[in-house]
Formats: sequence, C-alpha cells, structure tokens
Amino acid sequence: MIYRFLFVCCVILGIAEVAGAQDSTAVADTVAIESAVPLAPETALAEQIQAVLAEIEEFAEVDVVVRNGVVKLSGTVVDAQAEENVLALAQQFEGVLYVDNDIEQATDIETRVTPAVSRIQSYWDTLVSNLPVLGVALLILLLFWWTARRVHRWTTPFDRFGVTPLVQGLVRRVLSAVLFAIGLVLALDVLGVTALVGAVLGTAGVLGIAVGFAFQDIVENYLAGILLSVQRPFDMGDLVLLEGQTGAVVRMTARELVLMTPQGNHVRLSNATVFKSTIVNYSRNPRRRFEFVVGIGTEEDLSEVRKLGLDTLRAMPGVLDDPPPFALIEELGDSTVSVRFFGWVDQRQADFGKVKSEAIRLIKETMDEAGVQMPEPIYRVMLRQLPDETAPKPPVPHPSMAVDVSVDTVLEEQVRADLRASEEPNLLESGEKKKSV
Repeated sequence: MIYRFLFVCCVILGIAEVAGAQDSTAVADTVAIESAVPLAPETALAEQIQAVLAEIEEFAEVDVVVRNGVVKLSGTVVDAQAEENVLALAQQFEGVLYVDNDIEQATDIETRVTPAVSRIQSYWDTLVSNLPVLGVALLILLLFWWTARRVHRWTTPFDRFGVTPLVQGLVRRVLSAVLFAIGLVLALDVLGVTALVGAVLGTAGVLGIAVGFAFQDIVENYLAGILLSVQRPFDMGDLVLLEGQTGAVVRMTARELVLMTPQGNHVRLSNATVFKSTIVNYSRNPRRRFEFVVGIGTEEDLSEVRKLGLDTLRAMPGVLDDPPPFALIEELGDSTVSVRFFGWVDQRQADFGKVKSEAIRLIKETMDEAGVQMPEPIYRVMLRQLPDETAPKPPVPHPSMAVDVSVDTVLEEQVRADLRASEEPNLLESGEKKKSV
C-alpha cells in the first residue's frame, strides 16, 4: 500500500510540473505576441511630438494627446510668444489635422523670471568671453577716429596748392568720413558681425536718397558753391553784376553769396542762382572803359570837336594812353550830332566813376571855351488865342487842401482780403495776429 501511495504521489507531481511548464510557455508566448504588435498611428504621433517638445526647454511642461488627427496640447508655457511657437511647431508634423490649444501661461514669478535671468546670464557670459575681441575692435575704431580727426584739421597741402576754403572743407570732410567708415567696417568684421555691415550700408544708401530728395535745394546750393569756388569767377571785393544787382562780393558761404551794394545794402543770392546766372565782373580786368555822349550843333566842325575832346582826355590824370582814348560820331539828329567819347581807366590806380565824371566836366568846359555850340533840341510850338482876362477865374484852393499826403491803403486792404480768404499757413504772423486780420 505504501508503495502504491508513493507511486501515485510521484505521478501527480510529474503532471503538476508538466502543467506548470506549459503555463509558463503560454505566458511567454503571450508576452512575445503582445510585444510584436505595432503601436497605433495616433499613439506614435503623440510620442513623436512629445519627444520633440521635451528637447526644447520652454516646451518641457507641455503634454500631447492625439485623437483622430486632432492634437490636444495642455500644460504651461512662459509667455504668449512661447505659446504661439509651440502651436506652430505642432502644426508642422505630418498627420496633424487640427491643434486644440489648452495651454496656459505661467503666472508664478519663478517661472516668468527664471528664463529672463538665464538669458541675461548667457549674454553676460558671452560678453565676458568676447571682451578681448571687443577691445581690439574698439581700439581699431578709436585709431581710425583719431586719424579722421587729424585729417579733418589738415590744411598744409591745401594751402600749398591754393585750394579755396570751401573745397578744403569738403575734401577734409569726405576723407575723414571715409577713414571713419573703414575703421567701422574693420571693427565690425573683427566682431564677426559682417551681416550688420551690409545692413548699415544699405540703410545709409536709402537714407542718402531720402535726404537728397528732402534737401534738394540745400544740396544744389552746396554743390553750386563748390563749383563756384573751384571756377573762381570772382574774388572778395570784386564789383559784379548778378541778377540785376550790382555790388562788391563780401563772402560766399555753403549756401549763398553776399554782395554789398553801392548804397551799403546787403544782397544775398543763393549759390544755385549765381551759378545759373550771367556774371559780369567789373574788377577781374583792371582796365575798364568808360564812354559818354556829347551833343554838338549841326553847323560845327566835327573833326575839330573830336580833336578837342581827345586832347582833353589825353591830358587828364587817370585816363590811360594805352589803349588810347577815341571818339565816334554816332548819330545825326534834327538839331544835334551825337559824338561818343571813349577812354580807359586802370582801376588799380584811379577810381572809375570819378574819372568818368571828371572827363565829362572837362570836355564840357573845353567845348564852351572853344565856342562850340551844344544846342538843346528844337521843338515846334503852336500858339492859340488866350482866354478873356476879364472872365471870372475859379477859386484857387489853399495849398494845405490841394495836396493829398494821406496814406495809400489800397494795397494793404488787398493784402488783408487775401489773408482772410487764403488757407495757406503764414510763417510771418502768430496765431493771435492772424485772428485779428
């Protein structure tokens, strides 16, 4: 009996072991089958987006769920810009139909301040690491700036060649600007921001065009002043005729020419106007010719009259012998013959106006002493019968009543009417004065 019981127990234990082994094999097969099954597409997309967001520090707190092509984002970001960036990034993945935004912006101080502090620390570390390079760039810029300043004050070569002050100033400014620009480009190149050089040059070009259009008249006057200073059609003190104005040249600035008229008035003409005008320079040639007309009677000996006049001019102080004075019989009138006398004056030794005035006076006295008739024009006079002296005459008004010396306000009234009707701004009057007009 005992042997039979032991045999039965052994059989039962064997069957149990075989069953356990089969169960283990079945579990292993089940795990292997489960691991071989691929993930769903939506799950894979969610894990892909989540993995990308985890690599970006500001998106680390964002969670992703994908259902039927709709990506739902939740969690927190630092600010609105980060929220826009994460939404745009989620839209880039293939298979995304719509992005449901459930993201909130962080409101706690630590989350908002920490990124800014990190950026400042990063900037500071970058600055400290680049201090040697920055020092070299600054040294280059200072060196070229100092050189440009020296060139701007350099006058020796210009004085040697007799260059005008206006041209000197222009050349010095251009050279100093070019030197400083070269230094700036080199400094930026050392700092490794060559892209900024192109931006600066492009901005300078656009700004130059805008300034050129805005200040066209100023630029035109400036360029005209440069050309006039190079051509030198006049010098300081020259007597010139410009735009109907006669005066001595006082100065020429970058924008205008200043003349002093014989009456002592200042006349200012823009350089562009002077450059485009006809310039009569009375002082450039020291020799200047004067002329005047003398009326002689029709019965006089014209050869003798001409000889008397020329002898008088030759004997005068201030009238040059070379070229010699001369006379021309110019016109035969009803009662006179016009004789024009000419003479030359050296303006460095004598005054032109005084010589001409004295020549007219002396020839008049010479003709009078020689008995030469210089008659006045003859007019035909027709007489009519005088009115009856016994007839009553109209009363003569008192002189104080006959003369009108009142102020003429016709033009002033027209100006006031125009000011009231016009809406154009007037820079010559204030707001209160304009209201009272």
